[in-house]
Amino acid sequence: MDRFIFVFFISCTILAHALLASSYMATSDADSAILNDYPDVARLMYYARKRSCLKRGMSCDHRPNDCCYNSSCRCNLWGTNCRCQRMGLFQKWGK
Repeated sequence: MDRFIFVFFISCTILAHALLASSYMATSDADSAILNDYPDVARLMYYARKRSCLKRGMSCDHRPNDCCYNSSCRCNLWGTNCRCQRMGLFQKWGK
């Protein structure tokens, strides 16, 4: 009985290791074949990665060019609750 439990434990361990080591999705040439058949897909995927700006009133986090044109990311005294707001007079002159 002890031998059976030991063999069962070892086989489960090997099976778990094999399942965890294999990738979830198989990589194949089918992916590149799909992109070759549909060239617009690559172009659309490129445009999907571009970043847009945040409108006034939206939350921001001090990334460069995070807010739209003529807006800046302004926070309260403690550096929290940051929002895109209209640039101040001196901020406009500095740009």
